[in-house]
Amino acid sequence: MFHLRLISAVVLISLLVAVVWLDYWYPLWGVAGLWMWPLGLYASVATASELTKLAQSGGHALVRTPILIAVGAAYLIASVPLFWGFSGEPYPSDCPVGIVGWPALAIPILLFALSAHQMMHYNADGKALERISLAGFVLLYVGGCSSFWIIMRTQSPSQWSLLTLVGIIAATKLADIGAYISGKMTGCNKLCPKISPGKTWEGLIGGFLFSALGSWIIFCQFIPWMLPTKPLTLGPFGPILFALLLTCTGLVGDLTESLIKRDVGSKDSGRLLPGMGGVWDVTDSLLPAAVIGFLGVVAGLVPQPA
Repeated sequence: MFHLRLISAVVLISLLVAVVWLDYWYPLWGVAGLWMWPLGLYASVATASELTKLAQSGGHALVRTPILIAVGAAYLIASVPLFWGFSGEPYPSDCPVGIVGWPALAIPILLFALSAHQMMHYNADGKALERISLAGFVLLYVGGCSSFWIIMRTQSPSQWSLLTLVGIIAATKLADIGAYISGKMTGCNKLCPKISPGKTWEGLIGGFLFSALGSWIIFCQFIPWMLPTKPLTLGPFGPILFALLLTCTGLVGDLTESLIKRDVGSKDSGRLLPGMGGVWDVTDSLLPAAVIGFLGVVAGLVPQPA
């Protein structure tokens, strides 16, 4: 099992590195973020697909296709500032909607659309509220959170936002890796045994240490070295606090998936990735971390461009 997990991890990391390299050095049609855009769209829709399948397997009432369309639409609408790059002009700073405003508008509109779909297909089975509630949860959790991948990528300058987004992903996943290794080696005290028996407090601490070291290397050493315009200098406290936030947020995302899988009696969210499970088994920590990561960047916990 471990060697399958390792192979899947190598393939995923290689794919991400290739896309990031192309996006950094050779923006497609001169539009920053376009290389990464399909990967994010696939990850969000595939996650929503696996989540809705799990809900159905647990006997919950929902209609999958409209939900998947709504999640894809939320990601697409959040991409308006990114697609603005086709005009050859920077996204207008005085736009009343701004950048964060696009998903903020999209989510309630799409939720109303999902409710309207339920009205059109109402069959008086007493599960309308369950369908609307589950649709809203998936839309907000997957569509809303994944929109922040786009929001972070469309920040300026382009190279800084790309490297910072990669840093958020890396710090979050280093916490997962560190927790797995530390838990296997030293884990004794269960963290949340009713939901995820394999998680321990020792693993959580080890995950934070891995993430903190990685965050310091990425944000204090690697990004300043890579950028042609040097970012402002920043001590280690900010990136370490950033790593703590991402570790805790990623843990909540991981436990959220574990809670749903345990509730419906499933071990993995899917079988696409041998040894790892499904797409949601990869994005579980990255979805909430995208939101908290963006807020941490806005708060100045990582070096900002000069």
